[in-house]
Amino acid sequence: MTGKVHSNKSLIATFKKVVVTPFLSLNNSQESLLWDQISRHYWRLITCLFWILTAAFLLYTHRHAIYWLSLSDTDDNLRLAEVRDWLHGQGWFDLQQHRLNPPKGANIHWSRLVDIPIAALIAISQPFLGSMGSIRFGTAIAPLLPLGILFFGNALTCRRLVGEKSFFVANCLLLCAGVTLGMFLPLRIDHHGWQLAFLSLIIAGNADPDRKRGAVTVALSSTLSLVIGLEILPYIALAAGMQTLFWVTNIRHAQALKYYGFNLALTSLIGWLIFASYANRAPVCDALSPVWLTATIGGGLSVALIASIRAGWAFRLTAAVIAGLFIGGIFAYSWPQCLGRPEAISPELYKLWMSHVGEAKPVYSRDLKVMVLILSLPIVGLISLFPALWNNRFSPRIGGWLNLALIFLSALAMTAWQTRTSPAAQLLAVPACCWLIMTLLKKMDKQKTYAGMLGYALVILSILAVASSFIPLKIVEYTHQGHHKPFFKNPFSKGSTLPSHRAEENHKVSENKTPSHPERRCPTIPALKSIEAIPQANILTFIDFAPRLIAMTHHQAIAGPYHRNAEAILDVHHAFRGSPEQAENIIRRHAISLVLICPGMPESSIYLNEAKNGFYAQLAKGQVPPWLEAMPLPKESPFRLWRVKAAANAASRQHN
Repeated sequence: MTGKVHSNKSLIATFKKVVVTPFLSLNNSQESLLWDQISRHYWRLITCLFWILTAAFLLYTHRHAIYWLSLSDTDDNLRLAEVRDWLHGQGWFDLQQHRLNPPKGANIHWSRLVDIPIAALIAISQPFLGSMGSIRFGTAIAPLLPLGILFFGNALTCRRLVGEKSFFVANCLLLCAGVTLGMFLPLRIDHHGWQLAFLSLIIAGNADPDRKRGAVTVALSSTLSLVIGLEILPYIALAAGMQTLFWVTNIRHAQALKYYGFNLALTSLIGWLIFASYANRAPVCDALSPVWLTATIGGGLSVALIASIRAGWAFRLTAAVIAGLFIGGIFAYSWPQCLGRPEAISPELYKLWMSHVGEAKPVYSRDLKVMVLILSLPIVGLISLFPALWNNRFSPRIGGWLNLALIFLSALAMTAWQTRTSPAAQLLAVPACCWLIMTLLKKMDKQKTYAGMLGYALVILSILAVASSFIPLKIVEYTHQGHHKPFFKNPFSKGSTLPSHRAEENHKVSENKTPSHPERRCPTIPALKSIEAIPQANILTFIDFAPRLIAMTHHQAIAGPYHRNAEAILDVHHAFRGSPEQAENIIRRHAISLVLICPGMPESSIYLNEAKNGFYAQLAKGQVPPWLEAMPLPKESPFRLWRVKAAANAASRQHN
């Protein structure tokens, strides 16, 4: 019996030494002191290795998608088209996509900042890998660059809010944020990953005990994010408010507030001058423009000036409120058109198009599995947040915690408005979850029995299983047995152009076998070869398919899912939803020479369900108007293609 007790004590000691001690500093053992030194001096190296290993794993698991260039989102495809056009001579400030809605072109509200690393990777690798090889290389590696910033920003935040040794747990928890990591997968070259990376730096900056350094970090990260887009503008505004509150509560932070204000004003102006497209030099509401420079320059200079006030906290708070009202009043008076939604879309456009966009729908309207994937980690973070705030209420870290709480709760609340805020909500849930796990590890270290250690270990594993959605998904699958729905549909895709590398590999099917989902092959390179072989044409096709079409072929289309091109988007909807006569008028007005559809794609179901007798529905039934002529395609092609006949010929046939 004595030997068994001794064995259990030895097992507990070994478990503490291997698992618990590296994360804690509760004793002065040699192992703990060694990990202290590693955590203090080599955490950047460990985080970098963590990022490299994660990137290598993602590259390996997505190797087939990379080979087949399976860009899974409309924005990724258009981004590639924009980068290639730039490399082929399109101007730095010309963000117009000239192969959409020709000859006018489509007004795209992006900037070149995200294009730079993609273009650089393609240009550097092209002499060694060739044209397609360099594109594969650039689109695979580019999303992994902001992933490194994300790991660094997340680790830095947790070190400052939780403790020096928490960075490893923080990085592990980030792997539970599946929806967030989905923005950094190879080929995910759109700007969302960069926005999240800069958000992590904003949170880390406001948690910095060195307020001056933190203020500069917040200002620069805010500017870079605004140059890319306005997606995290609400969080930038909240972070600015916290910078001001730091000064209100402690006058010693006056210099830091000056650093923040002057840096924000100066860098936002420089960023606009360098990156603003020709279109964004006008007072537009959906990108960094003279409209938002009113807030960044005016607001930055205002807070920098009031930071010189030497008075009590009440007077400083009053001055901050007056400055905020003054800038807000100037903004409202100067740009009243920008007080609503930045997109400023019409009710008709919202009804026909935006209401069907997945990322614009509230989280509660989504499939149950999607809801679980999105909300599991934020719910664990929400449960952990309030004990963390209470525990740090007298700590110097409380300012950083309050900033995190404010932005996290805002992101979580906004998921009830649009699903697109979910990646930010997951990212911001990580520090609170990290605090909870580190707290449990400390309690585990105090246990003197095997049962107590095992109990805490099971609790921690359960938290990880819930945060990673593993247990909630198993519960959903068990309670919904027999429901054979797709496991996960990307909730953040603007459209439904989801090329699958499996569809590429299985493109050539035997004649006696019919693929279960032929529409999945439409965005694939093999399927598009027959379309690419046709001389360049202006094509009427689905809005969600147009970016893939122009990225992978030399053809032109009418519209992609980009709100500035409302008229072109409505023309496509009116054509497919309306009568054949209405469709013909639109087609001839746009000088369309080909009509291309892919039956079964999600967008087609909208036209079938909401316009049962419309032009598309008639085409799907084989009721082709006389002014269209079927064009031959390979037998295995998932497309259906028609040539638009000359107007005189069509009129003669209709008369006969």
